[in-house]
Amino acid sequence: MHEAIFKRDCYRCVICGLGRADGVEIHADHIVPKDRGGRATLENGQTLCSKHNFLKKNYSQTESGKRFFIRLYRRALAIGDQHMIAFCRQILATYKQFGINSHIEWRE
Repeated sequence: MHEAIFKRDCYRCVICGLGRADGVEIHADHIVPKDRGGRATLENGQTLCSKHNFLKKNYSQTESGKRFFIRLYRRALAIGDQHMIAFCRQILATYKQFGINSHIEWRE
């Protein structure tokens, strides 16, 4: 399957256009990740350079992080832990300040 994805995408990253001919390592990536129900199909595959594949994984981790801090904030509210409430507010405000994962809502 990897080779079919690479061939379809001309052995180049679909984001930056760099590829093997440029000396860049390429990866076959699931557009919709397996852990989110994505299947190992040609249609759900794309060629990414190692840099963009790594960035995609990091963005997924920031989503997980934001959801974690929202849960932690709610728990701290429930038990009245003011120190943890302030900490979570500051972290979540940083997400908002930089527009990171704005599709995940957080309300004070």
